[in-house]
Amino acid sequence: MRVLLFLLPLWLGSFGPKPTVVERDFSAYFRARQLHGSFLLFDPRASRYTAFDAARCRQGFLPASTFKIPNTIIGLETGVIRDTSQVFKWDGVQRTFGAWNRDMTQAEALRVSCVPCYQQVARAVGARRYQQILPKLKFGKMVATATTVDSFWLVGKSRITQFEQIAFLRRLHANKLPVSARSQTLTKQLLLLQQTPQYRLYGKTGWTNPAGHDNGWFVGWLEQANGAVYFFALNVEPNAGVPVDQRFIAGRRLITEQILTELGYLKK
Repeated sequence: MRVLLFLLPLWLGSFGPKPTVVERDFSAYFRARQLHGSFLLFDPRASRYTAFDAARCRQGFLPASTFKIPNTIIGLETGVIRDTSQVFKWDGVQRTFGAWNRDMTQAEALRVSCVPCYQQVARAVGARRYQQILPKLKFGKMVATATTVDSFWLVGKSRITQFEQIAFLRRLHANKLPVSARSQTLTKQLLLLQQTPQYRLYGKTGWTNPAGHDNGWFVGWLEQANGAVYFFALNVEPNAGVPVDQRFIAGRRLITEQILTELGYLKK
């Protein structure tokens, strides 16, 4: 275990004392599923990051469908998304993911990570409004143009690090984003994945495949019954020659839950 003090400039002063960064080895969970990647967790009470491969946690990747979190907020804030019951009409195009081939509400679209639905949102928002709003949200470094307005989170130059993901989630959780409380609250409600008497797990996965290179995310936070909150961001890729299957698709959340369990935060 190592404490990394050189990462302290990432501290956001409005959230309290400067955090430390402790490195832990969670590689066994990745190897078991023939994946490689990095994991980052923040404990606000201890003001401490726990990192597996802290250097990689500072590396930027395309946000993929984790961008649906700020995109939902932007859609609500601009009125493009009226509320979470708004229906996206299927365009009749048969896509690989069968769950996308139907009409669905906005809440369902986020749940099944419907890219065509959110591309409708993006085209309605438009590049100009993205360029105005995204810098204020501080969701990594997004590059939205008129020609890439419905794809800039999937391909191109947009990037976000795991540290930036957690910083954004902390502001959202605390209702400190420069948007209405309604937009933040509705978005957070949609991110709830699991609730038990012991905890509530919130999160969003992501997956990009530019030029055949698969990269996946799972970001979110864990709320314990005692009020403790832990923010996390995992980024993962298949090992060379390993096909994309459930080891990758389900592994994003599974590895995160295994790490949270090892750290003693997730108790089922």
